[in-house]
Amino acid sequence: MKESDLVKVREEYKNMVKETNQLLSYKKELMSLEQDENVKRYLELLELVDRDYEAPSIEKMIAAAYLNANIENSDSNHIMVYVGTYHRDTDMYRDNDTIIQDDSKASYKAYLDLETQEAYNIAIEEVAEFEQEHLTIYLPVEGFSQNDYMKKYFELQAWFRKQLMTRSQKEVIGKLQESMNIKYQKLSSACQNNQALQLEVGKPAKPVSFDVEHFVTTHPEDGFLEEFCLSHENKAKVKKYRNKHSENH
Repeated sequence: MKESDLVKVREEYKNMVKETNQLLSYKKELMSLEQDENVKRYLELLELVDRDYEAPSIEKMIAAAYLNANIENSDSNHIMVYVGTYHRDTDMYRDNDTIIQDDSKASYKAYLDLETQEAYNIAIEEVAEFEQEHLTIYLPVEGFSQNDYMKKYFELQAWFRKQLMTRSQKEVIGKLQESMNIKYQKLSSACQNNQALQLEVGKPAKPVSFDVEHFVTTHPEDGFLEEFCLSHENKAKVKKYRNKHSENH
């Protein structure tokens, strides 16, 4: 072997010895740390949870709980949410019925069970009887479309399910009735340009002019009425009015 080659081999050996000793040192330190209770717990937790774990929202956990529980949909408190009035299309080339606002031209009204999402299409002539037999909720919408109705339906369902996690069904239903009575059944003029929520048989309120000053002075700024009842145009008016008067105080 050339002397120069032997030098290379020795150099490689020295490096390997150095690396081995370093690793042995790390191992000794690791074994020492593993005797520490905090370190033991840390290692246990690494096996139980991902360091990047992010908790799901309460809404997602509740939805998953309903899905995983695999409950029977046949049992319900029969709370019906109105989701539109429709004219049945007799055109064989069209699949979808038309959503309308004029009851005189309607074929049926559609409802969804708040708990089970079961759909009910009730013929116009049978609506009064149906609503008398069930707790029926009319949620105000900005636009009369399926998307608008469904958005409000799922918002109410999410609220209802969340309440049930900590309260009895009787208490939650009572809270729903009370809340809707207070918020909607006795609506101010601000909300009467949309359909009013009613707990018994009723008709949509008639459109009236919107008095910004009256709305602001008679309603606390909790966002509830504004979110559900006001159009985008009226929301802007309220915001502008509040901003203007807050600057003056």
